[in-house]
Amino acid sequence: MEPNPDRGPAELPRCAAEYIDQVVRQVRCRKRVRAEVHEELRAHFEDDLRDCADAQQREARARKLIEQFGDAKLLAALCRRAKKRCRPLWQKALVRSGQGILVVLAYTVLCSLPLFLGRPTIRVNYVEWLNERWRPQDHQAANAAVYYEQAAGLYVKPPQELQQNVETARPELEDYNDVELGLLATWLDENAPALAKLRQGADTPDYWPIYDTNESSLRDPNFMDKLMDALPKYRYLVVALANEAAYEVHRGRLQDGLDDCLVIRRVGRHWQGRGLLIEQLVGMAIEGLACARMLDILHDQPDVPGPVLERVQNGLRALHDEDRCVVSFDGEKALWYDNIQRTFTDDGKGGGHALRQGFPFAAGDWRGNLLGVFAFDYPDRRETMAMVEQFFERAQSLLKAPPAEGRPYLMSDEEEGIPFGNMRLSILPAAFEQVDRQTWALKTGELATITVVAVLRHAAERGNLPESLDELVQRGYLDALPEDPFGAGPLSYRKTSDGFLLYSWGENLTDDGGVQGLRQGGKPGLWADNGDWVFWPVTEAETKR
Repeated sequence: MEPNPDRGPAELPRCAAEYIDQVVRQVRCRKRVRAEVHEELRAHFEDDLRDCADAQQREARARKLIEQFGDAKLLAALCRRAKKRCRPLWQKALVRSGQGILVVLAYTVLCSLPLFLGRPTIRVNYVEWLNERWRPQDHQAANAAVYYEQAAGLYVKPPQELQQNVETARPELEDYNDVELGLLATWLDENAPALAKLRQGADTPDYWPIYDTNESSLRDPNFMDKLMDALPKYRYLVVALANEAAYEVHRGRLQDGLDDCLVIRRVGRHWQGRGLLIEQLVGMAIEGLACARMLDILHDQPDVPGPVLERVQNGLRALHDEDRCVVSFDGEKALWYDNIQRTFTDDGKGGGHALRQGFPFAAGDWRGNLLGVFAFDYPDRRETMAMVEQFFERAQSLLKAPPAEGRPYLMSDEEEGIPFGNMRLSILPAAFEQVDRQTWALKTGELATITVVAVLRHAAERGNLPESLDELVQRGYLDALPEDPFGAGPLSYRKTSDGFLLYSWGENLTDDGGVQGLRQGGKPGLWADNGDWVFWPVTEAETKR
């Protein structure tokens, strides 16, 4: 390569200029560093050649200097190292930090490779498992779910003029004019076939959910879409039956109206303790609606005959079962198992590592995740399955103990070896504890309804209110004292100047003397968490809600 004549003074010998250019090329650093090396070498040659008398002497002196410097490549390496040593401290720290980050990133990528290697193995069809989970041994038994599906297909929407009125589960027909009553009667007649199918389903002893077996995964959007489309239709049917109950009472057919409330209760019972949690919550809401509507009717009818109350009480007793399973988490657990089998590998022995889609099922808190990144020590398939099983077992067991017993919350308990630091499991306790609250609220409302009917029947048949609930047990109106799950004994009862008071201590586990709690907005209402749950008398605000 020809030296650049512009890069040195005119008096610099050609051999020196070529040597300097060769060294600069071998430095292989940034342009600024190369320029500094060039200037330093040039200055060194100029200083040494300043005293030479002629060009021949300068040429000889330059060659001697080149010989002293030695190999250009070696000199370039020495210059490069010297420049690095002369860097400012902040530059050194920045370079080292960058190198460290690159090493960590490379190690992380290496450790994360298993997340992208392997394929899941689908061994269990959990949709078929759910279809068989609650099916009775008698495969010839009729399934109430079939009648409910037929009823949903026959449902007729209300006319626009009644849309807002009939959507409430507690209709106040006293506020209807003659035109609205006529529209209501016509709409109920149009839904007579649908309500007949609903009653037929309620009278069917067996019920088990049926899911589409063509859907291979519970997480398939089509599966959930079908379920979510069906549930509102069932709600519309139940609300229609609640409106018919109100219409029957309005026409003076009190017994038929109360019988419809019992039908609603049986429908709600069918959807409890089986299927997915969303279905069971709908079932709980339906039964709660039936109890509330029955209390509303009894509160609005001052003189209910004893035979009517006896029939209602017998119907309530037939449905009452304190040991029944209101909520089962088997469906939710199947949902988790299906997700795990689709996001973990399977070694055929129950083990396997998480794939990238399964990372949320294996990851824990940020400390555990940080350690897992460096050691790739995430829970494997077997550990994750055990964690899920343990979580749902504890959630199910907590439903068995009343709130008044001071049960532990569904949180992490390291002493019991329950590692609920799992990312996905950690968001469930708050929701499941709300389910627990609603379960016991439903049971409390059921006991209160039975007790109210017993008190009213005692008054209708004997002409006076009982002095205590013990008196109802002694005279056969109650099979046993209704224990308050939120209190320290039976439901609180006392006679008042205009009737009687029946209440539970409520969620605060404190006897507030029958003072109703306040909802948001400052209005009293049932199920508030800051006071007693007053079931009788039914407050006007609760009736209108």
